[in-house]
Amino acid sequence: MAGDFLSYAVLAGLLLLGAYVYFLASRSREAELKRALRKCEIALQDAERSLQVADRSHADEVRRLKAGRGREGAAMSSGEAKLRDAKSAFARLFHPDQARGDVRELEIRAEMFKQYWVELERIENRG
Repeated sequence: MAGDFLSYAVLAGLLLLGAYVYFLASRSREAELKRALRKCEIALQDAERSLQVADRSHADEVRRLKAGRGREGAAMSSGEAKLRDAKSAFARLFHPDQARGDVRELEIRAEMFKQYWVELERIENRG
């Protein structure tokens, strides 16, 4: 009888020990998961800060470019505007696609347009 009781006590002790080991293991796993979660939270906060900095930088760059474009438009001289208008009018009047006539006339017109267009672009880029 005492032997039976001892075997049950040992079995109960082993069960309690096993439950305690399982409990410790689960707490260890839980702590590991909490650490991993905290690392992820920190990484997310860093990414959000980086995104905010990039957003501000982008907005500043857009404002800078818009301000620069406004100055360029205001600073465009009347001579530059006239050159742009003349170039546009020349293209409308003399572009080979606007020509009517035989093939030889179209070829001559296309060659003349190319020569004048190159010269107009050179003048525009020089100014």
